[in-house]
Amino acid sequence: MRPLPRSLEPLPDETLTGFVLRLAHRLGTSPGEIAARTGLPSRLPLGFLHHLDDEHLTGFARAAQLTPAEVSGMLLAPLGERYGPLNPALTPRRTPARMIYDNPWVLTRSTRYCPHCLAGDGTAIQNLHGGAWRRLWRLPVTFLCLRHQCLLQHQCLGCTTPAQFAPAANAIARLTDDTLRPWQCRSNARPIPLQQRETACAADLIQIDLLPAAPDAATMTVLFEVQRQLIDLLAANGPETAMSAGAPVPVPHYFADLRATVAMIFRSWPAARDYASTPCLAAVLDAECASRIAQAEPLLNTPGKKKTSKPYTAPPTECLATGAALDMAANLLNTHDPVDARHRLAPLVQRLREADLALSTWLRRPSWISVSLRQAVMDLPRNRRAVA
Repeated sequence: MRPLPRSLEPLPDETLTGFVLRLAHRLGTSPGEIAARTGLPSRLPLGFLHHLDDEHLTGFARAAQLTPAEVSGMLLAPLGERYGPLNPALTPRRTPARMIYDNPWVLTRSTRYCPHCLAGDGTAIQNLHGGAWRRLWRLPVTFLCLRHQCLLQHQCLGCTTPAQFAPAANAIARLTDDTLRPWQCRSNARPIPLQQRETACAADLIQIDLLPAAPDAATMTVLFEVQRQLIDLLAANGPETAMSAGAPVPVPHYFADLRATVAMIFRSWPAARDYASTPCLAAVLDAECASRIAQAEPLLNTPGKKKTSKPYTAPPTECLATGAALDMAANLLNTHDPVDARHRLAPLVQRLREADLALSTWLRRPSWISVSLRQAVMDLPRNRRAVA
């Protein structure tokens, strides 16, 4: 591919799609034109968020005047070195395509965002083209902006469509639209009258006057500390291990343990309610679990495979509920004593086995969780109480 006349420096932790949006804005063209001129398919597949083959990676790097390493650094696949749900060893999704599709612990069709970060850092280039759409916002374990100390948003506050929602398996909506800025909502607004061509919502996602009120100060302090610990673990130079169920485990295994523990919490609720750090977080999870039960009940009467466990295994959509669930899971796992870990988790395991034996078996299989968590959630002998 011939190099573009001008390009941009990738911002720290920027996604490939976010870079394409900023570059299109700088060149005064559409994201689809940037894709075509950098060797990417005209309909940008969702899988390109995660992985590019060598041909597309080198072609994009050459055309955008970047190095292959810079392009690779905008993809989600490298995060799998520390994030278990993106690690092939800890998921049955062995191929790049399967890794990104139907993986609830990676946000592919939408993303979270911080309005303050999207507005830019005050530098000339970010004042013109906005800040980065960050890779970490695509991981459900990221729910709070440490820099601006605010919960992330997950939808446009104008049309309530999930942010960066990608219909029809496109990684960028409205690929041929060259009128939108990188921080504007790209979702289609309902045309009035219906004969008119669909137009974009175009709401500015960087508006902060519409943001909902934050929870109480004690709850925000808890959430800030949980998020800080998780971000430290995701950093390339972060710790190699984390404490999980009585033993240090590799960081990718810790995130896999969090994933499984969150599902156990939801399916066994309210067995773990005492592990909420504040009354606000407990109340949030009360509402979240009631919603999941309501989602699962209609599936009981569907023909074929019921899939009643799916409402319990996905992370919450709302960032406050996500933080509440991850805080509770971290509290359950944060012990140096294997006996204490078993004591904490036994009530969840027993209730889970009674409610959904298939899910109980699935969540505790060897390829899904660490050795220490597997030992803590092993089936108890029938003649022993759950809290033994």
